[in-house]
This record gives sequence, structure tokens and C-alpha cells, in this order.
Amino acid sequence: MSLFKKDTPPANLDTIIGSKTIFEGVLLSNESVCVEGTVKGKIECKGNIVVGSGGKVKADIIAENAVIGGQVQGNIKVKRKLEITASGRVKGDIETSSLTIGEGVVFEGSCHMVGDKNAARMPAAEPPSTRKQNVQVEKLPIEPKVQEASN
Repeated sequence: MSLFKKDTPPANLDTIIGSKTIFEGVLLSNESVCVEGTVKGKIECKGNIVVGSGGKVKADIIAENAVIGGQVQGNIKVKRKLEITASGRVKGDIETSSLTIGEGVVFEGSCHMVGDKNAARMPAAEPPSTRKQNVQVEKLPIEPKVQEASN
């Protein structure tokens, strides 16, 4: 089963590792990669990576976004979004800013969620006790009447 609708790969897909292909070594790509076969070593791409339901990866993965529908044994570092579909199996540590895990996924490892790099540079909010507050109180237009108690 392919992860692509009507067997149409996504735009900018540079490399496809077919279901009967075994690749060993370091795979570098400036675009996206789809793995339907077996990869051993390391995968690093500036685009997206898709590991299809038949894909078997024994490698560390570095990518912009990733969809894992097959088996991955190795660490995954994704800059933006990582999705592990229901058929996905991951054994390794994950680092990403957004994670979606489908029902039935097997995941063995740790997950480190990282935020936007620009957000990390913003100064932390001050605790309420140290914040300077400028409160203005408006004078009521009508002064309250005080009634004297009758004896």
C-alpha cells in the first residue's frame, strides 16, 4: 500500500527507494525522499521524508518534515512536523516541534519537543509579583449618598 493518493508522489520528491531496493550508506538529498524499501546508515534531507508502510529504515533521520508508516530503528530529528501513522513502528529517540501519533503505533524511545528558534530568543515573561503595573482609577461621576441611621 502506498501513502500517496492515486500513486502520485508529492511535489519536489527527489528520491524513491523502491520496495525491492536495499540502500546502505549515507543518503543526502536537497529535496524529499520516499522509502518503500530498506535503508541502512543515515538519511539527511532538506525536504520531507516518507517511510511507506513497507519501508524499513535502520538509520538516523534528519529532515524538515516526516511521515513514518513503516519501521524505523534509529533517531529521528525533524525541524517541523513528524507524523507516525497507525502502521508506523519507531525504535529510537525523536526530536521535533510538532508530533502526531496514530492509534496503534509502536514507539520505543524518548521524545524531545522543541519550539520555534525565534520564540526561544524572546525574553521570558516576568512573574506577576515583579511586573510593573500602572493602574488608573477613575473617579465616579456621582458621589454616593450616606444616609444617617434613624433612632
